Order: sequence, then C-alpha cells, then structure tokens
Amino acid sequence: MNLSDLRRNLLVRRALFFGGNLVALLVVYLLLVAPILGHLADRAEEISQRRTTLARYEFVSRQEEAVKAFARQVAESNARGELIGGESAGIVNANLQARLKALAEEANVTVRSLQMLPPKTLRGSTLVGARLDVSAPIEAMQKLARALEGETPLLFVTAATMRGQTAFWGLAQVGQPEGTLEAQIDVYGGSLMKERS
Repeated sequence: MNLSDLRRNLLVRRALFFGGNLVALLVVYLLLVAPILGHLADRAEEISQRRTTLARYEFVSRQEEAVKAFARQVAESNARGELIGGESAGIVNANLQARLKALAEEANVTVRSLQMLPPKTLRGSTLVGARLDVSAPIEAMQKLARALEGETPLLFVTAATMRGQTAFWGLAQVGQPEGTLEAQIDVYGGSLMKERS
C-alpha cells in the first residue's frame, strides 16, 4: 500500500466516522430530543392558554361587585313593576302575552290572535314585543288603548292599524254591533331577565 492509498483510506475512515456519528446524533435527536422539545412546546402553549383563561376569570371576578351593584340598581328601578320579568326570553315573552290578554279581557275586547314579535334593542335595553289582533266596539278599543299605555309594566304601542268591521257588500256582520273595529296593535315592553341563582 502506498502513501496516497493510506491517506485516502484514512480520509474515508474519518468520513465514515463523522458520517456515522452524525447519523447517530440525528437518530438520537429524532427519537429522543425532538419529541421532548415538541412536548415542552405543547405544554408551554397549554400553560399560556390557561394563563389567558385565568386572567379572564380574574377580570370577571373583579367585576362581581359592579355586577351586583348593577343588579341592585335594576331591581330598585323596577320597584314599581315597570319592566317585564322572567327567567328567560321565552318566559318574558309569555309574561308580556299574558299581560296583553288580561288587559284585552278587562277592556272587553275579543283577541283574535296574539303573536310574538322579534325583540328590539333601545339604548342598550332589550324590548320584547307582541302583536295583538283584536276586534271590539269603539268604546272597548279606547279602553284597551288607555290600559296599554297607562298601566304597569310600561308598554309602548309602536304600530296600530284599525279599520271598521264590515261584511260582504258593506252590510254589518250578524251579531256585531254598529261601530265595531278590527285592530292590529304592535306592543313592546322592557324586559327584566332575572339571573339564575
């Protein structure tokens, strides 16, 4: 063996040694180090998310007194029953419809239909609404109109359509007195949804 073959053989051995060590290090990195680093990165992300959630909960808990004060203020402002109460939006709507039906019965007005209207927001307050389709003599209709806007809870008539009730060919309907009106009245009232305890 000559000197150049010996040098070439030495270079090949060194290359194989470094290559083998590099492959061994790469295998150790891929099998041991990379999964550990990935796991640590996942844990760090999870810890970061939990810290964010904890910060939100701490913010909410610091607002507890403000929320309680606001609830007391709402309860005090509704001491005269000006808002429609209920545990949920459905119950508030049912309470409004029950109140409208009671007012119609007190005024001797015939309720033909009563349906819920979509809620409205006015200056941050939620208003619930219902549409009354009624028929009655003029005096009873006037009594209903006064009751709608004059009693508690506070109700607002936002739209009303009235027309005289006539039958075919303009003749009065059988059993209906002269001066009977049909009306469609949209009524809204403020809602006071109670918090669940």
